[in-house]
Amino acid sequence: MGETPYDVWSLVTSFLPNDDVEKLCGVNRQLREFGLDARFREVKLNKHDSGMKRLCEMLSGDELGTHVRKLTIEPWLVQPRTKTYISRSENLWNRVNTFFNAKYMEQEAERRVQKRINKDIKRVTNAVQRLKNVDEYQILYDERSTKRHPQLIEAFLSPTLEAFGSSLKKLTIKVPFDLLQHLSYVRLPQLQEFDVYLCTGDAPMEEVKYALDGFFVFVHNLRSLEHLGVSATSCSRNLDLSYFSKRWGAFPHLKSFSLCIPFNGTLLSSSEDLYEWIIKPHAGSLEKLRLSASSGALAPQGSLPPDHHFWIQRILKSSFSTPFPRLCEVELALRPLKAELTYLHTFLKLHSATLKKVCLTDRVLNIHEIVELFKSLESSPGHQNYDLEALEIKVDVLSAQLLVLIAQQFPQLKALDLAFMDLVGNKNSEHGGNNPQLRLSSFADAMHSYSMTVFSDWNLRALNLIGSPSTSPWINDLARILRRHFPPSVQVDHLSAPSL
Repeated sequence: MGETPYDVWSLVTSFLPNDDVEKLCGVNRQLREFGLDARFREVKLNKHDSGMKRLCEMLSGDELGTHVRKLTIEPWLVQPRTKTYISRSENLWNRVNTFFNAKYMEQEAERRVQKRINKDIKRVTNAVQRLKNVDEYQILYDERSTKRHPQLIEAFLSPTLEAFGSSLKKLTIKVPFDLLQHLSYVRLPQLQEFDVYLCTGDAPMEEVKYALDGFFVFVHNLRSLEHLGVSATSCSRNLDLSYFSKRWGAFPHLKSFSLCIPFNGTLLSSSEDLYEWIIKPHAGSLEKLRLSASSGALAPQGSLPPDHHFWIQRILKSSFSTPFPRLCEVELALRPLKAELTYLHTFLKLHSATLKKVCLTDRVLNIHEIVELFKSLESSPGHQNYDLEALEIKVDVLSAQLLVLIAQQFPQLKALDLAFMDLVGNKNSEHGGNNPQLRLSSFADAMHSYSMTVFSDWNLRALNLIGSPSTSPWINDLARILRRHFPPSVQVDHLSAPSL
């Protein structure tokens, strides 16, 4: 063990559950450092309690702070401490002060809150100063909360980023928009990945425009950026992201871009502007494109085009005349749910030669839509696609024939994520009707006929099944059937999703 480099053991333990790593440390003392590395690699601070105090005290030491690689802070609400006992003299003092100042008790409670906030800021700041190896930082404010402590969030924003300085490579920011202006003087020369959530609440657009000037100064200084992610939820009621399309600037090394907004597109008045000023200038270097939709639709505000809910299709259509020579991964939300898939098919056909991963979310596809989708991914009409390595889709019914179709169409596929509503067969079907065991038996028979032919030659390495709530009683049996008919090299996992 002494001859094996530290970085090798650190990487090995990163693939193991923390509990297992701690057990290994108990067996061999030489693994103690790696146990600490695994335990403190990711640290989250999200509430005011004794556990947070102890953790900050531990991190303030020179030994443990060096193990932290990822820090997440979720700013918390601080409540005034409730006294269980008040002496007679203090009670008298409170009554006298209340006589002269009706708001005395309220002011005292606020003073105690501020005192506790200042203690929390000092405690966390002292710990942050010791974290010299952090390369990922997240500050995630709950925008649904009606109460917040701005001074707490502000203390964990710019001062913390300055403390990390040149070591930071990945940053996620979700704070009230009016605090983003404090980033103007922050410099992160090594930052490679940046995700920002624009939380504007009920603020009018005019106020938001001027408040983000300092933020865009910070963004323009991110010259080493390789990933940019922009998100906004339905809590930002008056936001129009199109106004800022021209302000993001250009990034020489950008490889990945993601956009996530409410599915009906009310926060984006012009999809074409966003494409023209953000996506198109980086078409030559872009490797990953993610256009996803969050839940919670907004009523249209201001002047929006009548087809604003087709914002993803409009972006795809704008890209048809632009080459993306390096595009290898796309994640697209199929919204609206009943929209035509013509633009999607055209987009995938244009880039099928370079795509390594395709992820399609939100919409459940039937077998006819799947067949048309696979045709758009053919390397040439009627030919298999030997380049695609990962596929994620949602289907209405899982069947052996569907797995065969995927195996034949994508022989080099290594990872397949399938979300499904039900197994082949229904109440009117001859394959078991509503009896799950009969349908599982029919499914197993169909799989057996292909196990020694199609599936034995498939290069698949991982199959993840995501079932609907109705599949929970029998999804374990389904996974066992698949493990029995796939080669041992294929890892089959499953889980039941709360909803599809």
